[in-house]
Amino acid sequence: MLRSRATLLNTTLRLLAERGIAATTIEAIAEQSGVAKTTIYRQWDSQPALVLDAFGSILQTPSDPDTGSLHGDLMELLTGLARSLSTGPAAGLMFALIDAAERDPAFAALHRREADTRHSVIVAVIRRGIARGELPAGTDPAEVLDMLAGPLFHRRAISGAVVDVAYAESVVNRVLAAYGAAG
Repeated sequence: MLRSRATLLNTTLRLLAERGIAATTIEAIAEQSGVAKTTIYRQWDSQPALVLDAFGSILQTPSDPDTGSLHGDLMELLTGLARSLSTGPAAGLMFALIDAAERDPAFAALHRREADTRHSVIVAVIRRGIARGELPAGTDPAEVLDMLAGPLFHRRAISGAVVDVAYAESVVNRVLAAYGAAG
């Protein structure tokens, strides 16, 4: 069972990279992997569930760095995001999932759940920074998250410029400065 699971996840990731989400059907996965559809459906109840599981196999939920400072914590988290968006195995796949979420309610629900899991770490770091007085009381953690992640996603998806550690540091410093926090 474990071997067929690994085979199915790897086949799904390969097909996602080659064909996109819509064309990565259960039928295509079964054909390419040599694993019967009934075996696939015993492990996943739908194509979105299998696709999300495949994404989950390569995306690591960030851990709370707790470096002792908001700046240090955000640097750890944003440089990790920058690496994921530029060189990680999921770099292009994340945008495919976002696209699918716009078109399919099942993918939208799965994407929202996945995003909430990842965002909860950053929101906790921001709340800790507020509690320590590193950000003003009343700061909206979700807004800070948007201000941090938005430029990295924009740069990767729209402008095509390099998303690297230096850019991530620049974003962290600018966002913290906007809130009157030292970088």
